[in-house]
Amino acid sequence: MNSAQPERSRTRALFEVARNMSSAQNLDELLGEILQKSRDVMDCEVCSILLPQGLDGDLAVRSSSEAYKHDLIIVPEGKGIAGEVYATRQVINIDNAAEDDRHFLPPEDKTGLIPGAMLSIPLLDGERCLGVMQAINPNSEIRFGKKDEEIFNTFGSFISVTLLRLEAQKKAIEEARLRQELHLTEEIQKSFLPKPEVLHGDLEIATFYEPASEIGGDFYFWHPLPGHKIILGIGDVCGKGLPAALDMARGTTLITSLAHRAADQPLGEWVSEVNCRLCEMMNAGRFIAVTTLLFDPNKDTVHICEAGLPAPWIFDGRHWSELKTGGNPPLGISEAIDYQAEEIALSEAREWLLFSDGILEVQNADGEHFEDRAMGEALKTLERNGNFEVLNNLREAWQTFAVGSSYQDDTTVIVISNLAIPPPSEFHFDCCPETTRRVRDFVDAWTAYCRMSDEARNLVVLGCDELITNLIKHAYADGEAAPTTMRAEQVGDDLSITIEHRGEGISNDEFDQLIQPPSCTDRIGGLGMFVISEVFDSVDFQKEDGRCSVTLIKKA
Repeated sequence: MNSAQPERSRTRALFEVARNMSSAQNLDELLGEILQKSRDVMDCEVCSILLPQGLDGDLAVRSSSEAYKHDLIIVPEGKGIAGEVYATRQVINIDNAAEDDRHFLPPEDKTGLIPGAMLSIPLLDGERCLGVMQAINPNSEIRFGKKDEEIFNTFGSFISVTLLRLEAQKKAIEEARLRQELHLTEEIQKSFLPKPEVLHGDLEIATFYEPASEIGGDFYFWHPLPGHKIILGIGDVCGKGLPAALDMARGTTLITSLAHRAADQPLGEWVSEVNCRLCEMMNAGRFIAVTTLLFDPNKDTVHICEAGLPAPWIFDGRHWSELKTGGNPPLGISEAIDYQAEEIALSEAREWLLFSDGILEVQNADGEHFEDRAMGEALKTLERNGNFEVLNNLREAWQTFAVGSSYQDDTTVIVISNLAIPPPSEFHFDCCPETTRRVRDFVDAWTAYCRMSDEARNLVVLGCDELITNLIKHAYADGEAAPTTMRAEQVGDDLSITIEHRGEGISNDEFDQLIQPPSCTDRIGGLGMFVISEVFDSVDFQKEDGRCSVTLIKKA
């Protein structure tokens, strides 16, 4: 370990970076913060971060060295020590990088830096490697020691979580940029679609919309009504192109103008009124398939009117199932149709899934439709994984299925989460790096249910991530995945998370020794346990009859 830099100062710098990461809004801002503080944390001459460039495995270098600020330095796929760390996902700590056969000096590198001791770590999200961090030439020692590795790995875990957040944010920004470049008609059309939100404090709405071309005919809508009611639905206009876009505009405008009337009349009557008005507005042969839901939390009811679209699916906390609803014809065909709605209890489901037929009809390279088998398999996978991040997981399954094919129709999905019902309280998994993402999803779902702030949610996810990492490294040190159970509940306003395992556990007394202040020279263990003690208000370890557990409590 580098003795010249007090460990307390290094730890303070580490937590300062972690705190600032939670507010970083873009990658350049984040990298600037990382590189500004990384040399303080590692007490070394240069720190670098290498992130994937494109899809070919090349790594782009960002460094604390002034010489790197103006030129983009690229390390080709598989080259150098960083390339090996990126490929193998293993830490490399060497005494003299310049004399190592794996050392690679890009032709563009004009820094004149002679690398001696070098510590390189992968930035991991489960099996996926997000990039590589390197610390070069320690100031006070000839090599990086084990404690330097501990600090750097903790630093890397902070960075990995933040990179994942910014990756999702960057994707959203990129999608927004692409939308701005599309035709003005598309912009006008999308202005009719509401943005995801939480309505009346209990119903969280998330959406996925993939038009077959720049102009789509799918749409969705929701409108809060008096008495905490909500009218919500999804629509699919027949045809494509400009005619479908114009009918979509007509339909959404009409629904918006009549939405308030749904608060005081049965849903079937309201849909019938919308249908009559559409018949007056639309050309012959045109129609709109719509599924409409009327939520009434005060009466614990949901009324459903399905008119030409696939029936909704619901998740009752254990299984996904298709609602058996009596179908009605699409809207706009005939004014004489008397639309009927059905009723179920709102408390029967935590998640509601609405979708247009575009998601079912897409074909893979073998000509198989998504609805033939893949849709059911995707929902069963959600059941096995605890049903977290429903929309993202379903979208990924659909997009993976559709690789190599062209989308034949607009695809729209809405997921409505009833936040008044807690997520699944138990999550069973094999404790190994491949399951860490699912653990994060479980924890994040519960922080959302407990209405925690974004900062608190990030810290709780980070703290649990550190604990699982310690289980993998120490409790199950043989490297084999072992069954582990995570339970969560809301106690008052606080969140309680319990993790049970059959690995090598510790007692509370041992935990107290592991979390001594970083300045203590006789401190044992790494910084992971110290992070856990800082994040949670209460940590309780128990060992009994070969079964170990830890209960973490985060106060609201």
